[in-house]
Formats: sequence, C-alpha cells, structure tokens
Amino acid sequence: MKMKSRKNTGNTSRLHNFLHSKYFPQILLAFLGLITVSTLVLFELQVRSLMPSGEPGLSYRRRYALIGDRTSSFLNSVCKSAKARAAESGDYVEFTGKTLDVDYPASELMNIAVASRVDGIILDADDSTAMSDAIRDANDAGIPVICIGTDSYGSPRKSYVGISYYTLGQEYGKFITSHLVTDNVMHVLVIASPEEHVTGQNLVLNGLRDYISGQHRTSRFQVTSQILGDSGMFSTAEAVADLFTASSPGTLPDILVCLDETSTTSACQAIVDSNHVGDVQILGYSLNDTIVNALQKGIIPATLAVSTQEIGEKAVDDLNEYLDSDFLSEYSSIDISTVTAANLDSYLQNTESSTGEGRQS
Repeated sequence: MKMKSRKNTGNTSRLHNFLHSKYFPQILLAFLGLITVSTLVLFELQVRSLMPSGEPGLSYRRRYALIGDRTSSFLNSVCKSAKARAAESGDYVEFTGKTLDVDYPASELMNIAVASRVDGIILDADDSTAMSDAIRDANDAGIPVICIGTDSYGSPRKSYVGISYYTLGQEYGKFITSHLVTDNVMHVLVIASPEEHVTGQNLVLNGLRDYISGQHRTSRFQVTSQILGDSGMFSTAEAVADLFTASSPGTLPDILVCLDETSTTSACQAIVDSNHVGDVQILGYSLNDTIVNALQKGIIPATLAVSTQEIGEKAVDDLNEYLDSDFLSEYSSIDISTVTAANLDSYLQNTESSTGEGRQS
C-alpha cells in the first residue's frame, strides 16, 4: 500500500512539474491552434460539400439554398418545385446538407450556407434563438431569407410563404363540427410542436375555438393543447407513441389534431401499434406514404395539406423579386386543402399532374 502511495505521489509531482514548466504555455497554445485549424478545415470541407455538385456544363445566374429536415417529404417536394422554377430563370436551388453523412441542426446549416455565399435562402425555420441569430447573420451578409412551412417571428427574414395559422385552425374546426359531432362532449387534443413558435400554435388554437364557437358548438367540444417531446423528430415520434401506449381508451382524447408531418405520421403508426383504431379520430397535417395509407384504410378521417408546388415556386419568385427590386411583401398565403379518403385520388392526381412527379415518401 505504501509503494502504491509513493507511485501516485510521483505521478502527481511529475504532472505538477509539467504544468509549471516553461514549455507548458507553448505546448498549450500549439494544441489549441491545432484544434482551431482542424475546425476550420472541417468547416471548409462542409462548405465545399454544399456547393453545386459540379455537373458537366452546370451554370447559373443565382444560387439558392433550401434548408430544413432532409427526411421531410414536404420539403423534398418543395425543393423539386423550387428547382424547376429556378431553372426557368437560370437559377439554381440546392437542398443544403442533403448529401452529408451527419445531420446538422438547421442553424448550423444556415451558417454554412452563409459562408458559401449563396444568393438567397429558403428556410423551414424553428423557434430557437440560434435560428433567429442565424437569420440575422444571413441578413447582415446581404443574403435574403424566405421562411416556408414554419415562420420565424421577430427575425429579419424577408417574407413568409405558407399557411395562415389562424385559417389552419378554422379548417380543423370546420371539419370537426361537420363530421365528428356526437351526442357526447368530445375532448379535442391539439398536439403542439416544441420546435414551432408558440405564437403560431396559439393562432391555430384560436382559429379552432373561434370556429367551434361560431357554430354554437362550444358545449360539445373541450379543446386543449399539449406539447409532446422536447425537440427533434425522434423525440416527437416517441412522445406521440407514448400517448397511445400509456393510455387506456377512456383516457385518450376523442379527437387528436396534429399540426405537422412528424406528429401525424407517428400518430398513424402508434394508433395501429397500440390497437386504438376507432378510439381516437386523428386529424393530420401534410401527406406522405404513411398518411395516404392511413386515409385509404380509414385509420384517420382527414389530413390538411398545402400545395408544395405553390410554396416552392413562390419562394423562388420572392427571392428573385427581392434581389431585383429590393422590395417584397412580408407574407404570402398558400391555400389549405382538406384531404379525405373520398377526394384523395383526385387530389393526388392534380398534384402529380401539376408537378410532373409523384408523391414523396
């Protein structure tokens, strides 16, 4: 035991001598410098990976970056429409970070896009200080930002292209009061996203409640909201699944309103896995293969959708308008469609014929 104690004392003494040696500051500075250089090299490689792919003969007038969840069928469809629109004016749109091996937060992808000196940014924003700061940095660098899907309140973005949150709530209310009324009081639970600004979600709630009140059905529906998950796609999916697996039929809401693609997809899967089909009526948002399948099988009665073609085209048009004239309207509203099993085929046919492409999974 004593020998072990002397050995530890010797190690401590050598460490003490090293830390107080005259070479330690130089070694520390060299180590920090190496870390800094490595970080800059990695950042430069990231920036280069986000540059146009170098296709033979590729040339463009302006280069735009689209930033958001690369797994989102909504954003992938928007990107395809934006690309087609941009090509008409000799411009180029790239889904930033889509080919990277690592998932970077949107705020960091914003920084990379700014460093690569794009001419404009199309952004599916979120409610975070980092995102607001990233938009401000882009604006300071002379790069206009157009928000789609989710707005960024209080940021210097140039315009928002998307739905009216209040109108979205009204559309949910319209379907509920027209199709889901029973003799019993119905509990309507609105799933709020931790990544979306509370102001927008409150507008959805206000629109929903106001419509129900306007139809004199307030006594028939108890409307509440709940934030599920903390942040990130997987956290939200797990929280939605837990809502079904941890509840019995008597404690589940009668109607579940999902405000984004992730929660809708998760709810469609969870209600089947937990054997609660028929216990809860799910009203979704957006369309992908899982949601379409749920509509076709009668697992959910309806989902609300917007034209990704309109959003993609309008976002590119707005960037071109701002860069050409230095002026732009702060808001462009896109119409909302209620999609059910009855009109699903016609809606998909119209969507595919207008874009020339099929639905994204």
